[in-house]
Amino acid sequence: MQESNPLIKAKRRAGRIKRWIKRKVYERNIGKQYKLWLTEAEQVLAGSTSHVTTISIIVPVYNPPARFLRECLQSVIEQQARNWQLVVCDDGSTKAEVVEALDAFASQHEDDDRIIIVRKENGGISSALNAALERATGEYVGMLDHDDVLDRRCVEAFSLAIEEYDAPHAVYSDEDKVDARGEHFELYCKPDFSPELLLTQMYLCHFTIFRAEEVRTAGGLRSEMDGAQDFDLALRLLPSLERVVHLSRPYYHWRAWAESTALTIDAKPWAQSAAARVQEDHLARTFGGGTVTASSVPGLNEVHPRVADEPLVSVIIPTIGTPNLAGTARFVDDAVHSLMANETSAALEIVVVTTGVLPDVVVDLHGRHTVKHVVYSSERFNFSEAINTGRAAATGDYLLLLNDDTTVAEPNPVTRMLELGQIPEVGVVGCKLSYPDTRLQHVGMVLLPSGPTHCWISRPAKEPGYFGSTLTPRNYLAVTAAAMLVRTEVFDRVHGFDTAFARDFNDVDFCLRVREEGRRVAWTPYAHFTHYEGATMSRKKSDSVEAHLFHDRWAGTYPTDPYYSTSLNQDLARIYEAL
Repeated sequence: MQESNPLIKAKRRAGRIKRWIKRKVYERNIGKQYKLWLTEAEQVLAGSTSHVTTISIIVPVYNPPARFLRECLQSVIEQQARNWQLVVCDDGSTKAEVVEALDAFASQHEDDDRIIIVRKENGGISSALNAALERATGEYVGMLDHDDVLDRRCVEAFSLAIEEYDAPHAVYSDEDKVDARGEHFELYCKPDFSPELLLTQMYLCHFTIFRAEEVRTAGGLRSEMDGAQDFDLALRLLPSLERVVHLSRPYYHWRAWAESTALTIDAKPWAQSAAARVQEDHLARTFGGGTVTASSVPGLNEVHPRVADEPLVSVIIPTIGTPNLAGTARFVDDAVHSLMANETSAALEIVVVTTGVLPDVVVDLHGRHTVKHVVYSSERFNFSEAINTGRAAATGDYLLLLNDDTTVAEPNPVTRMLELGQIPEVGVVGCKLSYPDTRLQHVGMVLLPSGPTHCWISRPAKEPGYFGSTLTPRNYLAVTAAAMLVRTEVFDRVHGFDTAFARDFNDVDFCLRVREEGRRVAWTPYAHFTHYEGATMSRKKSDSVEAHLFHDRWAGTYPTDPYYSTSLNQDLARIYEAL
């Protein structure tokens, strides 16, 4: 039914206009700093600076559009810093316009000894890259695709990073995409070095430089991995990448056109199978095996390292014996039954920590799983004390800290957490938690100025996150103790949970202390629990004393979160928006 009152109609129309204007202002502010940064590149003078270290840029060429090739090579010529070498390898291009463009470029720059043109018969991208690598003389080497573009400040920024961080093993930057008209879009503000993310996603990608000698020692690029040759190289170099620098600006512009995966993975359907070969090779080399399968997300593989040595996992479940929502049992009974029924691989020692004397959890034991009960006595419940009490009774190689209001959502969650937990450099592993209605509850935590924050909380189950952040294993500063795996010797080394945090921040504080001890905090989407958050303990707001203690302890150490880019909005209301 239409409104007949003209005054009401006018007010409604004014409201719509007001909301439209507000939305446009909001959208205009997204990426404002990024757009300004892009325009500032136009003011940079080519060849106006220089540095001691030479960066060799190698470009494999095979039949790109000639216009894109010219723009690609020109983006190197126009670099602000002069300390680059450009090695172009034509891998037997058959298009006359490409051959003519290379001939013209070679003739125009024949007096510049920084530029080398290599010509060879067609042998594939790795073959071309290796031929260019043979002629590269720089201490560092980076790959530039024949249709992409470098920001004019790229070599300058990378050179400064090499000097500031005393010759790191690798340097990489953010990236964006650029269409045929030169319009920039889809800025990717990457996290700092995240080895667990690299298992499933070649997120380093563009632009990355490695020490040239280490690339040669590793054997260069491998033709059998064509289609994912840079991914393969990064994973083979991974054990030696001790110092990696991330530059949080898009110094590389990835061309999006019909034959580029920047536009669609369908442009190169073999790339996903090539990535699978790379990942299988990495699993065999690093873990003695594992499985790689195509996920439901195009272009993404699901990677599961083999878990070695059949470790015992002690599951610590603090409880006050709260009845479940149906009133048929206690939450802790449901949690134990669910875990024992759905974890068919790892051996579990379940330690139920009861506040005061409560009836035991009665179960039919499944396989190698066992259950023991420990009484925690206290006038005022302290979660950290309860966890530490459970640890005193645990005998496992690993500890799984688990809230009593959880049930298993997908099979073998403990095994899935062990896949990452067994990595020597990893100390803590978190997992995916969903509300009973399937909305996301925990997919990792970020430290914002407002405090530790669950990213993507309450979003729909199909939320992919920022560049697939809810779909792939990765590193965070912290994960929730509602379901947290930790190596027992790491737990002991940092002296367990700090009892000063009775209610809040205890898990984040613990993760940060583990990180300070030299271990990484990882997260995996493959381990999945349903979490009836708050069902067993009523909560309102954070404890102010504990909040101040957390801030005083960690604000100076982590003014920003290394896994949440400084190029992203730090305001909770606009999380993951480009500044």
